[in-house]
Amino acid sequence: MIYQLILLQFLAHLLADYIFQSPGWSNGKGRKPFTKYHVYHVLVVFACSWFLSFDPGYLVAAVALTVIHLFTDILKSYLVIRAKKTGINKNYFFTDQLIHLFFLVIIPVAYVEWHGINFTAEFSLKTIAVVTAFVFCTKPANIVVKNILTAFVIAIPTEEHPFVVKPEDQNTEKSLPNAGKLIGIMERVLTLALILVGQYGAVGLIIAAKSILRFKDTQMNEYILVGTLLSFGLAVLPGILISQL
Repeated sequence: MIYQLILLQFLAHLLADYIFQSPGWSNGKGRKPFTKYHVYHVLVVFACSWFLSFDPGYLVAAVALTVIHLFTDILKSYLVIRAKKTGINKNYFFTDQLIHLFFLVIIPVAYVEWHGINFTAEFSLKTIAVVTAFVFCTKPANIVVKNILTAFVIAIPTEEHPFVVKPEDQNTEKSLPNAGKLIGIMERVLTLALILVGQYGAVGLIIAAKSILRFKDTQMNEYILVGTLLSFGLAVLPGILISQL
């Protein structure tokens, strides 16, 4: 039961922190350490955490997770704003997510140890894992890939910016807005589905089809290759793990 609860809370985190959090909220939280967007966001965090626990008694634990989430987000906003004032562009994404994930494990474990759990609806561990993996392969994986590329200072090269390009400069007339995001989601969802049904050869066909895309610019080829490998990796890893359940 404890593993089901942890996975359900991770699913709630994916929905609240990625799916239901709009870019407007995310950008608004970056302007001040505490804004109305922080409040909007943690209300969604609480709703997802409590509802997806499938246990009415989880209310106190959901409140605890919400409060911790709020203070973590406030701290992140403060550090980001302070870094910008000093002219340093620091990425606290992974630190922020590790803190959230730590408490997503600790609080459910503590709740089960002290209170026990009474699910109003029971699902197998594999069913929850499959749903969570497919949700992760959508918008959350896009954001993870983006932040990995940012952490390693990898961006789309252009004639004006041959090595490093700011995110706002990455959409040019030669590319369709958000097309890359949609392609990434489609390839990950297809890859995960094929792995879950044991069609590993078909995954190779998807990778081969993606490799047909070529650019004369070596830097562009490297950018596409890195992004593709990261994208497929984020679908292959959970697919393999779920297959072992």
